[in-house]
Amino acid sequence: MNIQYIKLGLLATLFVGGTALFTSCADDLDVGTQFDKEMYNGVYENNAYLRDGKSNKVSNIVELYGETYQTSVKLGLSKAPVTETSARVKIDAAYLAAYNKVHGTEFELYPENLISFANEGKLVVNAAAKSAEVNMAIQAGEALQEDKTYAIPVVISEHSNDLVVNDENGSCIYLVKDMRKAGDAYKGDDVVQGYLFFEVNDVNPLNALSFKLENGRFLWDVVVLFAANINYDADAGRPKVQCNPNVQYLLDNNETFLQPLRRRGIKVLLGILGNGDMTGVAQLSTQGAKDFARELAQYDFPGEVFGLSEDGVNYDDEYSKSPDLDNPALTNRSSAAAARLCYETKQAMPDKLVTVFDYSYMGIHGYPTEIEGKTIKEWVDISVPNYGSSSSPAGDMTMKQCAGLAMEFNGGWNSLSASTAQGLKERGYGWFMGFAANPKLYGNIFSRLSGGGTVLYGSEVAAPTVFYKKNDPTPYKYPDDFK
Repeated sequence: MNIQYIKLGLLATLFVGGTALFTSCADDLDVGTQFDKEMYNGVYENNAYLRDGKSNKVSNIVELYGETYQTSVKLGLSKAPVTETSARVKIDAAYLAAYNKVHGTEFELYPENLISFANEGKLVVNAAAKSAEVNMAIQAGEALQEDKTYAIPVVISEHSNDLVVNDENGSCIYLVKDMRKAGDAYKGDDVVQGYLFFEVNDVNPLNALSFKLENGRFLWDVVVLFAANINYDADAGRPKVQCNPNVQYLLDNNETFLQPLRRRGIKVLLGILGNGDMTGVAQLSTQGAKDFARELAQYDFPGEVFGLSEDGVNYDDEYSKSPDLDNPALTNRSSAAAARLCYETKQAMPDKLVTVFDYSYMGIHGYPTEIEGKTIKEWVDISVPNYGSSSSPAGDMTMKQCAGLAMEFNGGWNSLSASTAQGLKERGYGWFMGFAANPKLYGNIFSRLSGGGTVLYGSEVAAPTVFYKKNDPTPYKYPDDFK
């Protein structure tokens, strides 16, 4: 029976306290009212969910630099069980098919013979605990194709009767890339990484190859092409990606100027910046954000297909005018709109990096920390701060997703000294950032990087021996050929 009645046994006491008081409240008191217990359905259920054990993400990107990648699958519960409970996980191709359909992707199933679970995939949650993990090993294989993303769909295949599992929470997915032949930037699984903006109107992004450690590894892990723009397409009536001739030249010749970076394990992101009209990265409506994110994910540039598709995007909220609120693609400029664009971008490109310049309305601490059931950790991968400052986690983000140092090389902001590098390690930061690495400034730049490499990687940043002129893939000798 779903009906209960409010008892009246204590009402007489109220009369003793004063009729006036009771009378004043009589209109607000609904005596004998029936209420529906269905609103409390699920209160006593113990709901189970899956996450990657390392990142605590539902969707996690795995890069294979070695022959084996070890992680764990985490079973979490909404409450601690009274007695021991359990579940089992497995690989489910049907879930991958459904995932591809929802996200508009075409990820191929990772070879199942290269995946193994400890304890045959069984997870046991002890009484009074709320989670358990089971190890998962991913082996590399000779049949894997470079520059292809594979998927490992993991689902709860069976569980104890005291657990409730729904389709949304009973699964997680690993998006796997074979990076064994692109490992020159790889410096370890748990190190502070380098994130570098290039002002490509003036500088060749191949200059990232000037920055090497004495052990031969490259310093920078991510390079941003700064910047393409968001602009209004009057014919289509919506925002679009706009590339100036300098950005377009790199995209048209990506095999010459971008792929050499990627073959060394350096990720290449496209920066998206406002461009003086009514569109901007923090003033798109929900539908506008969906449309723009889909364009980014599917954009075919003339010549080679770069496909942002390659590695991802950086958003920077600057240089936009007030939006036209009569346009359904636009809305008031806000942190909520900025967050929505990040969320929709991750939905459209789940295996790519969604990164933000933590500034203005793109500042992550103004965001809602959850959108449509997914927390901020799921749709912001990296946050880099304004010059001279540091970024800190919002919501369930971690320090590993934040840059604790922002160096602006033109203006002389900050250095990666030994003491600064030690502070980044001790505080658990995942990144440091540099902006505008121009060969004209190499003397100053490399002096400001002195000491940091030894602390972070056990190898000092080496003096530059090459540089690259704009739109020229030739490695010139530095400083002999520099004029």
